[in-house]
Amino acid sequence: MSLSNRLITIANFIHKDASVFDVGADHGLLEKYLLDNSLVRNIVAVENKEGPYKILKNSLKDYKATVLLSDGIEDLDDSCDTIVIAGMGGFAIVDILTRFIQKLNYISQIVIDAHKDVELVRREITRIGYCIEREKIIQENGKYYFIISFVKGNSSYKDIEIEFGYQISRDPLFQEFKTQEIKRLSLNLIKQKKAKIIKPDQIKKLESKIERLESL
Repeated sequence: MSLSNRLITIANFIHKDASVFDVGADHGLLEKYLLDNSLVRNIVAVENKEGPYKILKNSLKDYKATVLLSDGIEDLDDSCDTIVIAGMGGFAIVDILTRFIQKLNYISQIVIDAHKDVELVRREITRIGYCIEREKIIQENGKYYFIISFVKGNSSYKDIEIEFGYQISRDPLFQEFKTQEIKRLSLNLIKQKKAKIIKPDQIKKLESKIERLESL
């Protein structure tokens, strides 16, 4: 089956023979790919609303996957060693992981595809006993996505690595992202400076972020 570049990257980040707990599995495309190619030992696919859950369950009816109607990792147990959370915002991801943080005792790998607030994800997951194993930037439908694999362990990171990514600044695609992001921030800065009510703190914050990006 054909997968998007984003889902292929997520699949490639998952350790071989992992037992996966996929939160927000959508239509189960990742599950099908992983099982069709015998890449994982077993997989649990989760949705938290009745409608998406029924669609997911029907989509995976011919696969040896467990499908749950559940809230985040509430029903995670020691049969799984890997969590995947893709396609959500960073605040939602951090909330899912920390609300039942005791469940993470079983988890050796967390693979994340946050569509917003990626900096928050890096900061909070490394704070709770994981380190960044791999990170890759991809482009899909004109948008940039950061796929990150965290594994058990502790490491220290520079603020700029938490903010913009760990060891990917030399990636040509990151340089494209950097150029576009500087352009976006610069336009925002111009708007802020032309606003009727000028907010010096916001202007300073934008100028500082542009400088940090330009240093990469």
